[in-house]
Amino acid sequence: MRRLKKTCEVAFGKTARWSFRHYWLSIALVLAILLSLVLQLPHLAMDTSNEAFFRPDDKVLVDYNAFRNQFGKDEFIVITVSGSAVFNLDFLEKLQKLHQDLEKNVPYIDKITSLINVRNTRGEEDGLIVEDFLEDWPENQADLVALQQRAEKNTLYENFILNTKKNMTAIVIKPLACNPDAGELLQEEGTCQPMTNLQNQEMVARIGSILAGYNATDFSLAVSGMPIVIEYLNITLGKDLQIIIPMTFVVVLLFLGLLFRRVSGIVYPMIVFAISLVSAVGIMAALWIPMSNITTILPSFILVVGISDAVHILALFYPEYQKTGNREEAIVSAMGRAGLPVLMTSLTTAGGLISFMAAKIAPIADLGVVIPAAVFLALFYTVFLLPALLALFPVKRKVGHDRRKKQLDGFFTSMARFTCNRQGIVFVIFGILFVLAVIGIGNVRFEHNALKWFPEDSKIRMDAEKIDQQMGGTVSFDVVIDTGRADGLYDPAFINALESSVEKFSRYATEDLFVGKVLALTTVLKETNRALHANKQKFYSLPKDRHLIAQELFLFQLSGSDDLDELVDQQFSKTRFTMHVPYRDTSRYKKFVSDVEADLHTRFPNCIITTTGVNALFVAILNNVMKTMARSYTIALIIISLLMVAMLGKIKMGLLSMVPNLFPIVMVIGLMGWFGIPLDLGTVLIGSISIGLVVDDTIHFLHHFGNQYDQCGDPVLATEKTLKTVGRAMLVTSLVLVGGFLCNLFSDLGVNRNTGTLLSATIFIALVTDFLLTPAILSLVYRKKQPENHSERGAL
Repeated sequence: MRRLKKTCEVAFGKTARWSFRHYWLSIALVLAILLSLVLQLPHLAMDTSNEAFFRPDDKVLVDYNAFRNQFGKDEFIVITVSGSAVFNLDFLEKLQKLHQDLEKNVPYIDKITSLINVRNTRGEEDGLIVEDFLEDWPENQADLVALQQRAEKNTLYENFILNTKKNMTAIVIKPLACNPDAGELLQEEGTCQPMTNLQNQEMVARIGSILAGYNATDFSLAVSGMPIVIEYLNITLGKDLQIIIPMTFVVVLLFLGLLFRRVSGIVYPMIVFAISLVSAVGIMAALWIPMSNITTILPSFILVVGISDAVHILALFYPEYQKTGNREEAIVSAMGRAGLPVLMTSLTTAGGLISFMAAKIAPIADLGVVIPAAVFLALFYTVFLLPALLALFPVKRKVGHDRRKKQLDGFFTSMARFTCNRQGIVFVIFGILFVLAVIGIGNVRFEHNALKWFPEDSKIRMDAEKIDQQMGGTVSFDVVIDTGRADGLYDPAFINALESSVEKFSRYATEDLFVGKVLALTTVLKETNRALHANKQKFYSLPKDRHLIAQELFLFQLSGSDDLDELVDQQFSKTRFTMHVPYRDTSRYKKFVSDVEADLHTRFPNCIITTTGVNALFVAILNNVMKTMARSYTIALIIISLLMVAMLGKIKMGLLSMVPNLFPIVMVIGLMGWFGIPLDLGTVLIGSISIGLVVDDTIHFLHHFGNQYDQCGDPVLATEKTLKTVGRAMLVTSLVLVGGFLCNLFSDLGVNRNTGTLLSATIFIALVTDFLLTPAILSLVYRKKQPENHSERGAL
């Protein structure tokens, strides 16, 4: 192993010397690679849709596409209007004007439903009429009273168009299921392209501008629904990035300047980071991998890798240059000493993330391809660009002694002696922290609720909570019941069983979840049956005969209403069962979905039951993410452990290295439990960054400790020398990254604040662990060598 280490050190030294002497060629080589990837950037696509989380052949996505092609989009926008009384002439006239304004001026809308045009099914002279509720406009108070009485008798309207108190009404907007600009793709079965983010943005923006002109004290407006939440999320993310990214750059530059006090120490690491990030995005474009909500983690990861590699090399270069005054020899020495651990950190980081390639979540699997490639590109840029830049631009030597360096060296000396001679105290402290962390882990909850990312007093959150409370929910779950035979929906036994499910789930309620509205085929049948029996309320019931069921559905189709198209297929073999529920975290929906599926499978044993829709996708996404990350982290830890053993050359050293690697991750998960931070789609990937951060520092520490121990045979002295060299670089990178990630605290979104807090805590805990716990463990395992046996002892 010693020979291999020496070979690697020589190789990295020779590479640095070649790059230093042929700096224009090195820069040209870097620019050539960078340019080839920059040219791919026009191919980069953005896809933040729910479908982006799945592979095209994933059954969940296939079922959803089939559902969307058959029944249309399940997502909807709800605009509620509150006033002292809904059935008031002034109120209704303003409502009609708003309805028409939205219908005329908002793009990408499939259908708008409100009191103005919600269906009113009635019979007249043995005929069936399905018309708009306000087909005949009221002229006086008597007409208004009659309208209100008619609305109160129609169970369709409650918690759909009207709340129970009748002081709030809703306008329900159904966006287009498919992108109208997708052209011929829409003509092919199964190739319906969803609306783009820009189209959703235009639709939501137009709605917002229209509503601003109508909102008043006696006409109070609130708006919610999945398209609204997604657009507000994108808007807030964009605003946050405009603040956080520049602030992060400023903070990183400030810390690099304070710690290095050199222009080159500031500029060179940032150059490596910038071109590594651009290259990573270029790789995505070249591989036709779209940017998504998950892949936005890329800048954070590249910041960790790019900054760390460059800082570790520069931290060794500057003291050597200060001592010798020779830039070439200083960078050759620094690269030789830091090259191997930098390579090792790249291998462990890439090796751990390659496990993501097997993930069922498409963007996470893509990260398993992109980030390992970006890691090695960052290493390549660091190794070839740093020597070239140091050769091209002069570096001044500092005059006089560095007082701060002397003080820091004294601190490291005291720390080394304490940790190596007072291991018991160190172990007790870390043991107590570990127990507390384990207790906290028991409180970690798995959930995803993007609405809670917004501040409690934000309009989007208050509107959603108001509508959920007053109207029963803005989130829908859909189930497709397939009888497997044409006209299977005419079976009276099937219809009666469907009505039993409607009645059951209309009353469904748990501690934190309830069903506000159930929409099903049976409502149409009951309305039609009542209309055909002189509009008598006692006939608001289901027909008993198969022939009557078929006849009444046929008459409803002939009435001109297209509402049936949203409930059944053309062969009357499938029907849609829709439930509206309030906006809750996705984990709360799991039991609900399970209860629905269990009920329907029991009632329809010979039918195919498919739970689908956007929110069913979210439930599947959350399940897949948790399973994927648990498996991926396990695989990553195994791969990293094996790589650590192989690269450090000792099983004992490799296994010991996993203790300081795992401790910070356990601590951070424990902190999530103690502070009530959920594990969701925003925080679940923090572990991947944490592993990279923790392993990198540990590798640098152990590599240099091993070299120093080989030379002196004293763990205390080896620890002291390691802290004075690589410890300085670890401190620099940790402070830079902590400062950078803490900029997320200025975000308006809770998920960004949580991410910044957790990553900063991980970095700080990892640094403390490597400075205190790692030396304490090593000093117990590696004893001080006797002088006479020093030359005979083996290397680490």
